[in-house]
This record gives sequence, C-alpha cells and structure tokens, in this order.
Amino acid sequence: MNSTSKLLLFDYDGTIVNSELAILNGIKYALNYFNYPIPADEVLRNNIGKPLLPLFAEYTGNSDPNFHNKLLETYRSWYMDASQKEEINDYLYPDAYEVINDLFNDGYLLGIATNKSRNGLLEGLERHKILKFFSCLKTVHDTKPKPEPDMGLEIISEMKVIKTNVLMIGDTINDALMSKNCDINFIGVNWGFNDRETLLKNGAIDVVETFHHLYKKIKTVLPK
Repeated sequence: MNSTSKLLLFDYDGTIVNSELAILNGIKYALNYFNYPIPADEVLRNNIGKPLLPLFAEYTGNSDPNFHNKLLETYRSWYMDASQKEEINDYLYPDAYEVINDLFNDGYLLGIATNKSRNGLLEGLERHKILKFFSCLKTVHDTKPKPEPDMGLEIISEMKVIKTNVLMIGDTINDALMSKNCDINFIGVNWGFNDRETLLKNGAIDVVETFHHLYKKIKTVLPK
C-alpha cells in the first residue's frame, strides 16, 4: 500500500452532474413502454441513486427478474439513443469542472463509484470532458452496487492506497452507507438527491454547499 497517495472517490449522478431530468425521463419511458403506471416525480426523485433493477420490481409489482432486466435494457436503450441525438438534459454542477481539474492538478488520485451503467458513465464523462481526470471507475457492471462496500474496496485495492487516505464524496444515503461499510470518511453534498440531515445522520463528516466549499473541506480533511 502507498502511505502517501490521497484518493478522492466521487459519486456521479447528483454529485458531479445534475442528471435528474434524464433519469426520470428514462424510467418513465421504460415503464410507459410496458404499459405500467408512472409514479409521481417526487417518488422517482427520492429513489435516484438506488440500483434500477429492484426499483423496477417495486414500481411494477412484477416479481420476474427477467422482466426487470427488460425494463433496464429499455431504459439504457432510451438513454443511449437520447445521447446520440444530443437530447440528454444533464449538466455539470456549477464549478464542478474547475474544482475537479484543480484537485487533479494538486496531485490527488480521483475515482468514481456509481450505480450507473458503465456505458452510461463513460458517455457522460466523455461528453462533459472530464474522463481524463479519473484513474479508476466502478459501476454496477463491475461489482455489487452501493451501499455494498465492493466498489470502494476494489478501487482502494487497485489504487494501492490506505483507507485513512481515502475520502468519498456523494449526495445520497447509498454513498454514505458504502463509505461506512468501507470504513472510509464521507463528505456529503447538499445539491443532490438526499438532504443534509439524512447524510449527516448516516455518517457524513460534513455536508458542503458548493464545489468551492468542497475543495476547501477536502484540503482540511485530506491535505496534500
């Protein structure tokens, strides 16, 4: 293990990119395609960050795993088609590019742990021109989804860092619980899909207001 390298693990949706509209539209498309009623936006929004397969089971009341996979394939097909047509309505949060670039130039190792698909993540990172900053990516195609610890533990192992030099940044309870399960520190962001109180209650050492606030907090908690 490298005792000096510092690793920052980021969630993607709701942390780096505001993808709420894209995710909601994709879920609605898949449910509508198979003639299922669509839950209220508030219900859909509160579940962003969770793995889609169990959510499709919940939304449809259908217990067939094969059918859940069909819904997921339909969602992903819609997403990639919308991307090719440049109709994905997502965007980087204010100052995200600048701060990620600064952290990279400061010498931090950067990784992503997300419940998004690998193709969807790569498409988004390339479109937003930030793929070059990240040394390691883990998605639901690579290992068990958050809040299981596998994504974090595999990145830590691959990057050869010690846990005390790792910090997770995210916006949902799944990010907080994965961090707890990995025994690493977690900073929450208040611009995503779970509120400040939820993140603090589940182990966040702090919840930041802006990307510039995040930069300052990282420098305090995990200085280079």
